[in-house]
Amino acid sequence: MTYILGNAVITDGFSTLTENGALEISDGKIIRMGKTEELKKEDVRFYDLKGRLVLPGLLNPHHHLYSALATGLAPVGPTENFQQILENLWWHLDQSLDTETSHCSALHGLLQSIKFGVTTVFDHHASMNAVRRSLNFLEIAFIETNLKGLLCYEISDRMGKEAVKEHLEENIRFYKEHKGNSKIQGLMGLHANFTLSDESMTFIAKHKPADMPIHIHCGEDKSDFDFCVKHGTAGPVDRLKKLGLLDQNSLLAHCIHLSETDYELIESLKPVVISNPESNANNNVGMMNTDRIKNYILGTDGMTGNILGTMRSHFLLRNGKIDNPLNILFQRPAEVMQRFFPKAGTLKQGFDADIAVTDYVPVTPISLENLFYHLVFGVQGQEMYMTIANGTILWEKGEFKTFDEEKILHEVREAVNKLYKVYHE
Repeated sequence: MTYILGNAVITDGFSTLTENGALEISDGKIIRMGKTEELKKEDVRFYDLKGRLVLPGLLNPHHHLYSALATGLAPVGPTENFQQILENLWWHLDQSLDTETSHCSALHGLLQSIKFGVTTVFDHHASMNAVRRSLNFLEIAFIETNLKGLLCYEISDRMGKEAVKEHLEENIRFYKEHKGNSKIQGLMGLHANFTLSDESMTFIAKHKPADMPIHIHCGEDKSDFDFCVKHGTAGPVDRLKKLGLLDQNSLLAHCIHLSETDYELIESLKPVVISNPESNANNNVGMMNTDRIKNYILGTDGMTGNILGTMRSHFLLRNGKIDNPLNILFQRPAEVMQRFFPKAGTLKQGFDADIAVTDYVPVTPISLENLFYHLVFGVQGQEMYMTIANGTILWEKGEFKTFDEEKILHEVREAVNKLYKVYHE
């Protein structure tokens, strides 16, 4: 399929912005970029975007798709602190999931992501009573929606030592089976330092393939920091380093409660730091120190599929003070994505056609210098006009184009009934 998107403001978000721009898409790739009058051809289908703002498909680098069916779900006990939130909501939920409800959660969460222009998701999964091949049931949802994904299973001690081995095996099996895959790959998922003993962490480090990156909640709550100090390290990042689990490809979510040594390790090793501002506010755990950590990206931690909406919240929670926001939204995410999917993450000739067309037409002057403010105050985190993944138009004018949303929602509602029955038993 070949087509042209034209009459648009097209930007990669950090280095180029073209008014009255166009992209020619063929066989899932961007094959030409330029001005509309240069690219438009009579024999190729032309989508007139009427001045809308076009962005690279967005990345959500820290999601929990298993939480997608939790809307309106009441905790089973008090949630007055972080530990209680985990025990009485999320850990109770993940023990209620089976492979069917995990798949439906993933599918529903990915549909929501597509509506907001997200074309790549790094997911952190847990279904404690359905571990074996659980990542493959998530993979099916990614294949159905045509999105790219990095998938992992979060390991913790809370189900016992044998469960740790099972979690580890699921991560390694999936990673090896998908190594080099152009759309779906695996990582080593760890829940958090405070839910993994030294014995478990050492076991994981010993058996993990050397080139397999980790994805972990790191210093999200002070309890995580205190646990690491109690176990003889300077903090959560330092503990990962001392146990042989930290490198530049490590995905560290949150990074709020850290020591001076932790900050120095982040500065020197440059792992991928992911801030999750809406989740942090919801759990009342604090905010990451952006004076100490400059090079980070934004995730949602299962709160939403909306990355531009998350950036708007981040901006407002910070009282409008964010350094280099276009790096956070576009440049750094592109760099991170290309470590796993070399031809993804940006708008460039020869790259995968992962594209988010906003339903926003700038009426005031637009440039790279003021692009961020157009995103925050113009786009405002609203649904996209069009979302394209690997050249396939998934979402256009408020409708899914490649699958039956009504049918999927019927299946999801049936899964919800099953899930909630188990949750409340």
